[in-house]
Amino acid sequence: MKKVSLLILLSISLGAFAQNFQVQNMINYLRNKEYDKAKAAADAAAVHESTMKSSKMWMNRGMVYKAIFSDTSAKVRAVDNEAEEKAADAYINCLRYDKENIYKEEDNVKAGLVASCGALKNKCQNFYKPNKNWDAALNGYTILEGALPYDYTQGLKRKNITKEYLLFDKYDVYYRSGNQAKAREFADILIGMNYREPRIYVDMMNMALQNKDTATALAYIEKGKVMFEDNMTLIGTEIDIYIAQKKTDVLIAKLNAAIEISPDNENLHAVLGQLYYKTGKTAEAEKEFLKALELKPEFEAINYNLGALYFNQAAEYNKKLNDLPPNQTSKAKEYEEKVKEYFNKAIPYLEKAYDANQNEKAYSQRLYQAYMRLGEVEKAKKYKPTPSKQ
Repeated sequence: MKKVSLLILLSISLGAFAQNFQVQNMINYLRNKEYDKAKAAADAAAVHESTMKSSKMWMNRGMVYKAIFSDTSAKVRAVDNEAEEKAADAYINCLRYDKENIYKEEDNVKAGLVASCGALKNKCQNFYKPNKNWDAALNGYTILEGALPYDYTQGLKRKNITKEYLLFDKYDVYYRSGNQAKAREFADILIGMNYREPRIYVDMMNMALQNKDTATALAYIEKGKVMFEDNMTLIGTEIDIYIAQKKTDVLIAKLNAAIEISPDNENLHAVLGQLYYKTGKTAEAEKEFLKALELKPEFEAINYNLGALYFNQAAEYNKKLNDLPPNQTSKAKEYEEKVKEYFNKAIPYLEKAYDANQNEKAYSQRLYQAYMRLGEVEKAKKYKPTPSKQ
């Protein structure tokens, strides 16, 4: 019996020795850039009971996988397609099992954690999500959440790896993947945290409308407008809902009452102007847009809306002009003057919107069309649309 016990103890001791030897092998293979062998040693040491809680082992495992994903050779990176995940996880475990706070002070561990987590975040954003590998993205964000307690240098925070950002990243995955229940759960968490991202409210509004749940859509619009009172997507959809429900008089009364209390609130004038415009009350819309711009001259959306209002009036007169019989010369002259008048009125507001956001194609398209119709070809060139690539 004693002999059997000794054999068992000897076997355990030899197993532990072998695994510690694997750790040394891992180090040596890494030094010699034998990455496939270093990976095999690292994987064996990570699951053996004698080394699976060793900070030293996890540190070296992190170094192995960091070297793999950092290498410029595709052949080396192909040694393990989840090297970023495994490196980040290894550095997290190194610090998790560091009961004596030895590795907490190691610069290469702190730097390795930040570098691995940064690489993993980029992989989730730029590879997993574009390729709709939703499960891998969620797994990556979960690993990153595990790193947050060990951000001793604030390096993760500087890379925007924080609790709030990771919650939004997970929300984004759930929403894009069509998991409505989880998307709404995370949206409500973010809203409760006052996370400043208007897209959450717009997404939830759209999701509710897709489900024909107008009440929920309006509830998200109201919440969104508290934080983003000039978001014209929320405002425009709210107006569309009231129009569809034939309750525009309710909204107009509500807005006018609010303006009486806060006459210098440019957003209220902007919303009322938008409502008037959508219901065909052009003169009233123009008045409200001008008031909004008087209060806030740089209001991008309203500069565009007022410019579009004048642009559309010019287009209407241009259509009337084209529909005239050839003998209606006096009317043709009148309409031509109106076309020029309204295009000239539209341009300054459209240019102001364009200056605020040159990436918005609607702004440049209308400016190009207006200048071309006025015969100002040189000015039109600045806004000429670039041909789309086939």
